[in-house]
Amino acid sequence: MYALFALLSTVLTSFLPILNKRILRDAQPALVAWAVNACSLPILAAGTFLFTQCRIAPLQSIVPLSCTTQLPQLDGIFVVALLASVACNWAATLLSTYALDKADASLVSPLLTFNPAFTLLIAWVALSEIPSLMQTIGVVVILLGAYLLEVEEARTGLLVPLLVLFRQPGTLFAIIASALWGTTTVLEKLAIEHMTPPSGPFVALTGTVLMVVLLTPGAVLPLRRTDTPAQKGIWSGLRGHPRALIGAALIAGVAPLFGFTAIALGLVGNVTALFKLSAVFTILWARLFLGEGNLRQRLLGAAVMIVGGLLVSV
Repeated sequence: MYALFALLSTVLTSFLPILNKRILRDAQPALVAWAVNACSLPILAAGTFLFTQCRIAPLQSIVPLSCTTQLPQLDGIFVVALLASVACNWAATLLSTYALDKADASLVSPLLTFNPAFTLLIAWVALSEIPSLMQTIGVVVILLGAYLLEVEEARTGLLVPLLVLFRQPGTLFAIIASALWGTTTVLEKLAIEHMTPPSGPFVALTGTVLMVVLLTPGAVLPLRRTDTPAQKGIWSGLRGHPRALIGAALIAGVAPLFGFTAIALGLVGNVTALFKLSAVFTILWARLFLGEGNLRQRLLGAAVMIVGGLLVSV
């Protein structure tokens, strides 16, 4: 059951960078990050009510069998884990949106699959958890995939693809966002485990509400972009892309319900491995809807990075 929920979340989420990229043509990144998440709250709240009030049925059915009105019981660890995950998600959301504003969606999305390597590194330094041989190979494979994203530049030097990648505007933001998101899934799983009854959608809703609060100051009081005519207000960019904003809000409201339910039902490593497939889908959508190039090399690079992520998760 968790695999189905994870895949549904993955496919839906793969469209978000495309929709955000369209809105970013005329709106500031901080405003886009805030608007998409804020507009998703009613959908997320309604879905959370249904998911938390109705117990999920056995594997042979996806229709809820019974409903209850039990309120969740929370402890101190839940609060700490939730607040930590919100802080990381807030920073990662802003950075990834700025990355999309500066770089191609088909380049940013694969870079967001770096997080297994960062998680392994953090565990090594902070927890003295020595990585296994398979995990070390996985990190090398992830780096190879990143290399392949700009492999055509190898004609001018062996290390040029990596140098070009890290020098491109926005790519560093994507890598930092990936590092932050490498910790959030574990924190969210911890929060789910420290509430009774466990509820992934409840954690998703609560975390999104708090993240919207954190995003609000930077969204409603931004400096005007120097490349935007003075007569255009900060909201005009959103008004110019109503369908993209509605689509992004729908996805941002529905996908976490599936994703957090998958986290609650399955092993974190297995679920996050499925989440990484969104990069491949996003590359395809970027070519189809945005006309971005380098399809073959970016698909190859993303696929190799996903394999590396799977090796790290073993």
